[in-house]
Amino acid sequence: MNKFVLLALGLFFLSGIASAYQINIYAPETLAVGKPLIVTGTTTFGVGTPIDVVLYHQLTTSSEAGREIAYVQSDKTFRVIFDTTTLRKGAYKVEVPATGLGDSITMRLVELVDRNDEIQISSSEQMLFNGTLALAGTLKGNQNSGVQIEVTGPDGSRILGPQYISTNNQGYFFIEIPITLTGVYDVSFTDAKGFIGTRNVSVIGTGTTVLPTITGSGTPSGNSQIPSATKKAPIPVLLGIAALMYSIFFRHH
Repeated sequence: MNKFVLLALGLFFLSGIASAYQINIYAPETLAVGKPLIVTGTTTFGVGTPIDVVLYHQLTTSSEAGREIAYVQSDKTFRVIFDTTTLRKGAYKVEVPATGLGDSITMRLVELVDRNDEIQISSSEQMLFNGTLALAGTLKGNQNSGVQIEVTGPDGSRILGPQYISTNNQGYFFIEIPITLTGVYDVSFTDAKGFIGTRNVSVIGTGTTVLPTITGSGTPSGNSQIPSATKKAPIPVLLGIAALMYSIFFRHH
């Protein structure tokens, strides 16, 4: 009887250990190519525990498309981000390759969609700096509606948006944005159905007006010095000459 009780207690203890650790991950069901794929999770593992998260491309067989390691935070959560800019549209899955985690959710399916062909940019993708970034184009399926745009500057700062602009009956849009820097500007487009895509516009030239350097005397730098013949004589010298002429005049008169 005692052996039976000990065996039962042992099995209960082992099952408790097996079910003590859990991992549940979360990911979007659909995502546009180019947007970051953010995978979050909760777990009962201790703080600092590494969690291996793998992204697979689902064709006839699964092939690994990315792998990241997250570390459990103090609130028992973890988070990884996958870059999708170079991935093809299609079916993917994110997974924590772990076993023996009871009723954990360690796999999520994600569909990557590509809508970049819905954007047709008619403005130049390379322009000379004139203080304004001009954007024009057409969006398929967005006639008489609008699109939300967001512009990031060459220094990584957001210079516009997200801002909604309207489209005409052909889906055409146009906007001018004040800028102060040259370089590459990232423009992202989003509509009611979600993220559409990103376009880059390169601005070349200079945004700074160069003025001539002025010295302390008021003479532009680079000019030759004023010839000595044109310089005014100092006041003490003039007074001495005047005194000499005065004495000569009265000596002869």
